[in-house]
Amino acid sequence: MSTSTFSPAVSTVMNLTTGDPCLSQDHQIFTLPSGASAHKWLCDSPRAILVLQHGFGEYAERYVWSHCELIPKLNARRFEVWALDLWGHGRSPGARGVVNVQQAVDDHLQIRYQAATRGLPVFLFGHSLGGLIAAASVLKGSSSGNDGVILSSPALPATMPALGEYAVGLLARLMPAVRIPRPKSPLEELCGDAEQLRLANEDKSMHKGQISFLVAATALREAKLIWTRLGQWTEPTLVVHGTSDSWTQFQQSEQLVKNIASTDKTLHLVEGGYHELLNDGDHEHTLQLILGWLESQVDLVSTSGKYVPR
Repeated sequence: MSTSTFSPAVSTVMNLTTGDPCLSQDHQIFTLPSGASAHKWLCDSPRAILVLQHGFGEYAERYVWSHCELIPKLNARRFEVWALDLWGHGRSPGARGVVNVQQAVDDHLQIRYQAATRGLPVFLFGHSLGGLIAAASVLKGSSSGNDGVILSSPALPATMPALGEYAVGLLARLMPAVRIPRPKSPLEELCGDAEQLRLANEDKSMHKGQISFLVAATALREAKLIWTRLGQWTEPTLVVHGTSDSWTQFQQSEQLVKNIASTDKTLHLVEGGYHELLNDGDHEHTLQLILGWLESQVDLVSTSGKYVPR
């Protein structure tokens, strides 16, 4: 596997919501062989690395000031955070919102394997489309760089009949960037917090268009792979999903947790929860659940003697 390029220089980081620049010694940006941009949020004496994958339409840096400020809170607990900006999202090049999900899985594997060279436990976190990407990464890669998985409202479409899958694939080849019409905005019913909805709508770096045929076709292919390989999934797993999520189906999360081979698996359904649980009404409870799960898992791995930091 080719090695990604990396420059440890201090980066000038722009808050993509407010447009305010901030200089950070701890935030580094690097480029993968595909051309996609990736990030590292470093911390002193790290105990573990979390590879974070954002969802469709958003970007990695949003998890600094949105989603319960997840990245700073992880850093405070001595978790380094590495994250990919999907092609066409955040700092990555490409038409906005147009991403080949299969390429995104390959990029995710690149980051995982690079993180694994650090001699630290590595955990995966994926939200929405990022949950699909993280799940496919689990099943397409080796166990290297994966000591546990958190999926937040994962997009796990059911297998489509062969004719429908062929039609979507054909449209993806003929018109990859054309959007699939849907009656409501992608930001509608994102969460139950009016202030977070306002911030998302005003965020110029949030892609507010519908998914393209390329996204749909490649996501369906990766989902098909996931559903056929669940018996190979043995890693500790936490899945959180809201029962009022109108963008992804909590029933699919139920099926995934039921059928994976892991003996350490937890499904947490938030009654009445919307798509972005870390921006929703019960966000603090969801946050503490995620942080507590990570703490317990890193303690288990660290006491096993599996890793010698280097």
